[in-house]
Amino acid sequence: MNSLSATYSPDDNKLRLYASTRLDAETYQRVRAAGFKWAPKQELFVAPMWTPAREDLLLELAGEIEDEDSSLLQRAEERAERFDDYQGKRRSEATQASATADEISQAFHMGQPILVGHHSEKRARRDAERIENNMRRAVRLWDTADYWEHRAAGAVAHAKYKERPDVRARRIRQIEADQRKRERTKADSEKAIKAWSVDGLTMEKAKAIANFDHVSKSFSLAEFPREEPASQYEGPMSLWSALDGGVINAEQAREISLRVHRRSIAWAERWIAHYTNRLAYERAMLADQGGIVADRTKPEKGGAVRCLFAPGFGRGWAYIVRVNKVSVTILHNYGNGGRNFRQLVPLDDIKAVMTADQVTEARAAGRLVETEDGTGFFLQEGPATTKQDSTAVAGDTGTATTTGKETAAPAVSTEETEARMKVDAMREQLRQGVRVEVAPMLYPTPAELADRMAELAGVTDGMKVLEPSAGTGVLIDAVKRAAPGAAITAVEWDARLAARLRELGHSTAQGDFLTWAPPAGGFDCIVMNPPFDKGSDMTHILRARDMLKPGGVLVAICANGPRQNERLQPLAVHWEALPAGTFKHAGTNVNTALLVMHAP
Repeated sequence: MNSLSATYSPDDNKLRLYASTRLDAETYQRVRAAGFKWAPKQELFVAPMWTPAREDLLLELAGEIEDEDSSLLQRAEERAERFDDYQGKRRSEATQASATADEISQAFHMGQPILVGHHSEKRARRDAERIENNMRRAVRLWDTADYWEHRAAGAVAHAKYKERPDVRARRIRQIEADQRKRERTKADSEKAIKAWSVDGLTMEKAKAIANFDHVSKSFSLAEFPREEPASQYEGPMSLWSALDGGVINAEQAREISLRVHRRSIAWAERWIAHYTNRLAYERAMLADQGGIVADRTKPEKGGAVRCLFAPGFGRGWAYIVRVNKVSVTILHNYGNGGRNFRQLVPLDDIKAVMTADQVTEARAAGRLVETEDGTGFFLQEGPATTKQDSTAVAGDTGTATTTGKETAAPAVSTEETEARMKVDAMREQLRQGVRVEVAPMLYPTPAELADRMAELAGVTDGMKVLEPSAGTGVLIDAVKRAAPGAAITAVEWDARLAARLRELGHSTAQGDFLTWAPPAGGFDCIVMNPPFDKGSDMTHILRARDMLKPGGVLVAICANGPRQNERLQPLAVHWEALPAGTFKHAGTNVNTALLVMHAP
């Protein structure tokens, strides 16, 4: 059995329907037609505002309408918690997408063109597309996380805003206006009922009354049969037109109008009762908060107020020239050099109040800086020395009973700041477009292996280090991490890669290492991952070994094949077969080895 309960919350003027099980199709359609929407996270139906029809439906379904247990702020905080959960999930997914992009392009630096040197250009372009797609996904998910973060903050801020005394006072003013409107509707219907209830109603009197009583109805031939020349039109028409067209007589017009206006009065009375209850609640809550600023310090002529139209766009004070029932009158100048204008400021729009005595005391203390147009003044901590224009004084202070307090921005963690910077870098990279540049025989060294090579080389600050096949600079970066003060020389035959390395601040010679003329004196250590094509790794390694200083160390990667085992392994002081698939990320599964040689 489905158990239904209903609640009403005066905080937000909303009706809620709770169901223990799924509604049947007919009831669901009725609830939806009445304007209720399903809130899945709260597991309830909610209507945007109270209406008599919605109240009747809930009374029919649930039997009674109870008060909502949770306050507006509590519901906002629960909503913010859900939004925070959404935000956390999107942040996690964004991090995962970013990590996927990093894994594919681990040899390349964020913010630079992705230089792909796979032996298959088709694979290179496919990987570039995967990188771009994951980058786009990471940026999109990060933006979505930001959206939910702002929604969470906004939900709580909006609830707190609605509870502010000045906002509550404006809400009371709007409810009072709505109530007056319903009271006018009721009064108009009562007037019409009185007019139609006269004795001896004739056709002439009926038409005279219908001339101001704007009731309309569709007069079907089945319900109101008539013969020509009476109007045969069955669509909606006013009572006056129906009387004039011979569609109905005076008594029928009276019966129709009385029925309409009695229903209108009953409807208006329900609205009026609802507004009366809302006003009682809002006024009690406002009184409990101590009222608005104007309630705590009564405005008076000769005093001053802070508001939007005060000098300096609200930073200063405007003189009160008159106190009205629900507003004060101030002088305002639009900055056009003309005369001053009178401006009405509602009491609930006032931010702070000074009495006439407080203004007099401040003037006597020399703290008032009058505006040039005479509409108000600014306050200073100490005595004022000169008269200044309203735009010239900053940091104004005053008595101030204000309407709210500023909230400090939440602290942002270092991890989030770094992640946001990375996302911004990806966003910029996507704006520029991910470029594919093919560099044959380029197989970037995995970062972990590069760090191990720098460690085996024993590189320290001040050493002269050579990277004779620099590629994208992975080994250079590893040396920099191990010894920031090392002097590194790089050689790269591909002009585009060499140019990029120079942009990154690395001393790079562009050309073929086998014909490159090294500087005199040799190098303390050499780290390298040479090309493997047709045994060229052996040629490169042996030439590099000749460039070592006495006692120098060379650490290199080579193919782990018969020729390398025969020619290079006898010269190595350390030979290590690397795991299969070490360079799988670069598009090759060639067997490789890590070797260490000393100077000859």
